[in-house]
Amino acid sequence: MLRRIPLVAVLLVGLAACSSNPEGSRLLKDYFQGADEAEPNAAFVAARDANAPTYIGSLQTQENAYTLFARQTTNAKGESTWVSPDNLSLGMVDGMIIATRGFGDDQMAGDARQTLAALKTGQNRITEHFVTRLDGDNQARTLAFRCDVEFQKQDAVQLSEAYTANTDLFLETCRNGETDFVNFFWIERGSRQIVQSRQWISDETGALALRFVK
Repeated sequence: MLRRIPLVAVLLVGLAACSSNPEGSRLLKDYFQGADEAEPNAAFVAARDANAPTYIGSLQTQENAYTLFARQTTNAKGESTWVSPDNLSLGMVDGMIIATRGFGDDQMAGDARQTLAALKTGQNRITEHFVTRLDGDNQARTLAFRCDVEFQKQDAVQLSEAYTANTDLFLETCRNGETDFVNFFWIERGSRQIVQSRQWISDETGALALRFVK
């Protein structure tokens, strides 16, 4: 699972608490200069060396479970693959998670286009959110959720020492009779990009908090 990275712990405390922290740039600089002892995988190193965009992430069900995700590829549909130093990967569209690998109880695929459209337009909306997972027989099963996407408040999210994003915080509350979850999305005003989020992966894995590093 996620490797413990003490250097980014201070930053992720703020992320896990849904607040901001000004230490991000220094901590990431230290990490990239080799202060972390574990050798990152080659895919992450290549993305890092190409100055790829980066998220810092925290798995909410494990104490001090922090890592980084750098963008590896983007296809013609706008679906991007993000890789971590410790062999985790995310599939995302504009910051919305559509797949995970390496977490254990993964999302094989996801479709949250209706929710993403609501966030882009800044509208409260009832949406459908689909998540495909492997069941106990190792068969793919798609779960359909009905979700309420609702604006909560304006909030400032510090993405670097030099840049603070002015955001709208939205909650996506989803249920289907078997499972329910709540996702948090901080949407930058103007660009309408997801710059910070806390997104449910599965019951066993829990939620992954992400903050974009600018």
